Amino acid sequence: MAIGLKFEKVAISGKDYLDIAPSLLVNEVFGKLTYRVAPEPEIAYEDDLTQPRRADGSYPQMPTGEILGVKIGIKSSTQHETKEFTIIGMMPSEIEALNLKFNDEVELQGIKIAYYAIPQGNNRSNSGYKLFAERIIKKVAGQQNNSKEVIKKEN
Repeated sequence: MAIGLKFEKVAISGKDYLDIAPSLLVNEVFGKLTYRVAPEPEIAYEDDLTQPRRADGSYPQMPTGEILGVKIGIKSSTQHETKEFTIIGMMPSEIEALNLKFNDEVELQGIKIAYYAIPQGNNRSNSGYKLFAERIIKKVAGQQNNSKEVIKKEN
């Protein structure tokens, strides 16, 4: 009998990923989160069929204007580095309205840790993880993480 984890397949920004977040204690994986890098919209691209193909047979890409998400740099206290999260449930203007400053403590809601593997041929693949969240919220001094409050109330 094989023992393993079954990951949920999710579609995010038009791509399929395996979400491993439900198998992890996400709050412990990332710890305290602080804002580091300014928001940058992630734009969708498509083939520009008005241009000739490249030597590899692909077409040059052109932006469609569709915003797929907003990339933000977040420092993780347990990972000891800045990680790039893509916020997929908010517009850039909503994030700018939070008026986040460097090192402000934030909370990410709806975190998805998405594993991807892109076959490269010859039994090789390009694989890794992308980090997504539905929302980002600026924490106020004394504010507790909602999931920790629920645990304390139950005890």
